[in-house]
Amino acid sequence: MTYQQARQVLDRFPRFEVKPGLTRVRQLLALLGQPQFAHPTIHVGGTNGKGSVVAMLDAVLRDAGFRVGRFTSPELIDFRDRIVVNGECISEVELAAAVERMAPMIEALDEVPSQFEIITALAFDHLARSGVDVSVIEVGLGGRFDATNVISPELAILTNVTLDHQAILGDTVEKIAWEKAGIAKSERSFIVGRLPNSVLAIVRAECKAVGAHLVSADGISVERVSRDWDAAVYEVNGCGGIRTLRLPLIGLAQRDNLTLVLAAILQLRARGFGIPDEAVVEGLKSVCWPGRMEVIRKKPTIVLDGAHNPAAIQALASDVVDLVPDAGRRFLLYGTLADKDADTSLEILSAIFPSVGICASQSPRSLPISQLAETAGRYFRQITQYHSVAEGVESWLAQATPDDVLVVTGSLTVVGEARHWVMGER
Repeated sequence: MTYQQARQVLDRFPRFEVKPGLTRVRQLLALLGQPQFAHPTIHVGGTNGKGSVVAMLDAVLRDAGFRVGRFTSPELIDFRDRIVVNGECISEVELAAAVERMAPMIEALDEVPSQFEIITALAFDHLARSGVDVSVIEVGLGGRFDATNVISPELAILTNVTLDHQAILGDTVEKIAWEKAGIAKSERSFIVGRLPNSVLAIVRAECKAVGAHLVSADGISVERVSRDWDAAVYEVNGCGGIRTLRLPLIGLAQRDNLTLVLAAILQLRARGFGIPDEAVVEGLKSVCWPGRMEVIRKKPTIVLDGAHNPAAIQALASDVVDLVPDAGRRFLLYGTLADKDADTSLEILSAIFPSVGICASQSPRSLPISQLAETAGRYFRQITQYHSVAEGVESWLAQATPDDVLVVTGSLTVVGEARHWVMGER
């Protein structure tokens, strides 16, 4: 089976359909020999920041000498970048072989699985076959009934809880919190940061019900002392001998993510993981997580951020105001998916950008440009429509001055296409 044939097989299964329950993925994993239990795992859930936390933990653990697996979603550039071992994506040959091996098992299932369930099982199988020492696993959607929630992790992390995917997870943060708290496991630490009291009460109740140890990251102090387009520098207290950290992820929201990562490192050390302070410092210094306040070029500057819900957009807006104080130098290219709250997001962005360029990515889930234009018209006087993400970036570059800054945001699909175009132009 070729890689293209393997992708065709996967595309026959529903990609965007959410099928509640863990029965199908558990049956498939049983046929594969339960690879999800082959090595220690760390489970990361939450509305925003999951991927950044995964990337930081991956970098630190690798610098400490561990062979580290990683499973995230969705992909940014290539379908294969969801499944990574020691910084290397699963190869086309490996993915094709895995699909060919799994095909008869999938046919033997009682119910047709979703594409995400198949990819999750494939990821666990690949990580086990690759002989990793530990894997960091990102929740796909929600948590309680997510296909990744079949592991027995060393610990789990909840980054935050805000409104997103309301049609599936519920229309209040409390309902969403119940879904996300479902990754807590008996006799394991469940690490949380700053949460609203109503959310914390739900998380505390879930931990009590399953016998998980609720751990707050509040005991660690992380304060940003400087930031530029290349990195942010933090002063740290409460994490061993670590006093200063340099982090290439420059978003303001990364402070909270970093605090959770440091809390997780303390818990992992308590469970016997050898993670020296030097590995934390050097690992975080080298971390890379594309599409999250990523500066893809300078003079003129292009910033890519996959913010796709109002909470993430608000954080992005704060970053832009801080880093680009001259509003006349700020430019916005926005596109999003049909199930996202474009109205609130554009209202937030209109307070800091004088105009907006709108586009739609190639994703079948993209919000049509006509609908996006109607929404943008409620908040912006000056709107430019582009036929593609690439056209929007290219058009801006053609007229930008060295001090101008373009922010591309709204969805990871838009950011991914912008990144692909800019990298191709270099």
